[in-house]
Amino acid sequence: MTSSQDETKVYEELLEFLRSDRTDLRIAAIDAVLSIRERDSMAKLIQLGVVSSLVKSCSHPDPVGIKALQALAYLSSNSGSFESQCIEDLLDAGALSRLTEICLTSLPSLEKEIDEWRKRINFSMALLANMTRIERGAVEFVGKSLPDEAVREVKIETVPKASMELLLNRFLSDHFIADEELILNGEQFSLENESELDSHHLDPYQHFAAVLMNSTQTEVGRKFLLRLKHHKATPSSSVLESILPQLRSKNSIRRRGIAGTIKNCCLNSESAWWLLNELSLTKHLLYPLAGPEELDIDEKRGLDPDLWLEGPDKTREPDRHTRLYLLESILLLCATGRNSRKTLRLARSYIILKFADMVEEDEEVSDCINDCVQYLRRDEEGTREGSSDDWMVKPSKALPICSSAGTVGKIDYDDVD
Repeated sequence: MTSSQDETKVYEELLEFLRSDRTDLRIAAIDAVLSIRERDSMAKLIQLGVVSSLVKSCSHPDPVGIKALQALAYLSSNSGSFESQCIEDLLDAGALSRLTEICLTSLPSLEKEIDEWRKRINFSMALLANMTRIERGAVEFVGKSLPDEAVREVKIETVPKASMELLLNRFLSDHFIADEELILNGEQFSLENESELDSHHLDPYQHFAAVLMNSTQTEVGRKFLLRLKHHKATPSSSVLESILPQLRSKNSIRRRGIAGTIKNCCLNSESAWWLLNELSLTKHLLYPLAGPEELDIDEKRGLDPDLWLEGPDKTREPDRHTRLYLLESILLLCATGRNSRKTLRLARSYIILKFADMVEEDEEVSDCINDCVQYLRRDEEGTREGSSDDWMVKPSKALPICSSAGTVGKIDYDDVD
C-alpha cells in the first residue's frame, strides 16, 4: 500500500470518528482536523467529505458544536484551490440556514454559559463571512435571509422581520456586546485591547461587518443598505446611515467591514448625490483618515470640526485595508461626476488627504490617495486653468467656518485645544 493510500485510510477512519456517537471520539477527531497544517492534507480531507460531517455537528451541545464550528472556520479561511471547494461543500450541506439559526439564538441567562455562547456566535459569524466571499454564497445569503419586498422602497412596517435585519439589529445592539470591562474565568479584560476583544470573542457579532461587505457586492445587498426605513415618530433613515458610527468602533474587524460596505455602496453611481448631500458621507469617510497634525486657520476653514477638534489626541486609522476601502470610496464618488467632485472640494477633502499622504507608508494606499487628489485638483471643463488647484490650496475667505456645534460663523481658534 502506498503512502498516499495509507493517508487516505487514516482520513477515512478520522471521518468515522467524526460520525461517532461518542463525544470524546468526536472531540478528538475535530482536534485532529484542527492540528493539520499541510495544505495537501486539508484538500484531501475536504475531498473525502469532512465538511458535511462537521456541519452535522455544528448544532450539537458544547463542546462538540463549538469545536466543529472552529474547524470549519479554520478550513474555510485558508486560501488555496481547496478553499472554494470547502465553501461550496458548506453551501451544499445547508450551512447557511443552520449557521444563521445559531447566530440568532438567545443570550443565555446563566453567566457561566455566556462565554460559550459568544464563541459559538463568533465562529458562526466568521463562517458566514467566509461563505459570502464567493458570489454564490453572497447571493444565497441575501436571497434566503431577505424577502424581495425588503429591498423595495416601501414602508418598513409592511416588511416581515427577516434574518438579515435581525442580524443587523444584533450587530448594532449594545446588549449583545460585552461591557467595557468583563471578568472572564477570573481574569479582567478590557475592550480597549483589540487582541483580547477578538481572541476571547467578547464581540460575537463582529464578523457581521464582513458579511455586510460581502453581501453588498450584489445589487440586492446594496439595495438593502441604501433603502429608507420609514417610522412614524422619526424622520426616514437608511440602513447605511445606522452603521456609519461603526467606523469609530474600537474593534478593527467592525471598522474594516463597514468601510468595505461603504465602498460597495459607492458603486451605485446613481446614489452619489444622496450619499454626499443627504447622508453627508464625506465627513464619515474623512474622519478615520484624519490625524493629529496641527492645522492653521485656512486649513480648518470649511472642514467639519470633528476632523480637527481632537487635535494631537486624534489617531489615524491604523488598519491599511480600512484606509484603502475609505479612499476607494472617495475615488468612486469622484468618478461619478462634476457635482460630486464639487461637494468633495467644498468639504476640503484635499486637506485631510494631503496630511494622510505625508505619513502613509503603504504604497497601494498612497497611490489611491494620489488618484483622489488628481481628481480633486483637475480643472473642470469650462473653467479657467488652475481654478480647481487654487480652490484646493487657497480656499475663499468667504468659506464658512463651523463651530463644534455645527453652526456657521467665525470662532476663536485660540480657545480650541
